[in-house]
Amino acid sequence: MRVSFVGLRPALHILLFAAAIGRGANAQQGGSVHVNVHAPDSVAHVVDRETLGKAHFAIVSRDGTAALLLMDTTIIAEMTNTGLARMNSRETTDTIKSAVNRMFARMALGALQPLFDHGIAYHLRDLAKARYADGRLQLVRANGEEVFRDTEIGNGPLMESFTPDDAKAFAKRANEARARLR
Repeated sequence: MRVSFVGLRPALHILLFAAAIGRGANAQQGGSVHVNVHAPDSVAHVVDRETLGKAHFAIVSRDGTAALLLMDTTIIAEMTNTGLARMNSRETTDTIKSAVNRMFARMALGALQPLFDHGIAYHLRDLAKARYADGRLQLVRANGEEVFRDTEIGNGPLMESFTPDDAKAFAKRANEARARLR
């Protein structure tokens, strides 16, 4: 199932609100999971999550909460099973001091679980080049913008969350896959 990203903008605002509640002003880093998605155009779109085994190549973040999958014609950014389990664990909201805020955070996370169980896909045909530079994987569009640059899953920016070796290998494979589409 593919859904236009523009059509999900209000739902993503709710999702981000829930993630913010889950973090809480006084939350500790231990059990929290942060999700921030920024996709200013319709090049990226929401898709059902894929298993890592279906990808031609996949890398997982150092903390195990996120993955990038190289498919036939797309690159998908998604939470891993570990990331989803961590988000749904009681530890995620247990650090929120206010019982009322904790209750709302649990309700919001439970209600929004179907949204988290999706990935963000980017078409390889729109990719100009992939590289590892400045400590992050860079998927660059023809206009110079970086795909997934402002996306955060886990404890920081997604594109900085992979080991250098994994990021370089992914860039190499993405460039090869892009070349095959031309």
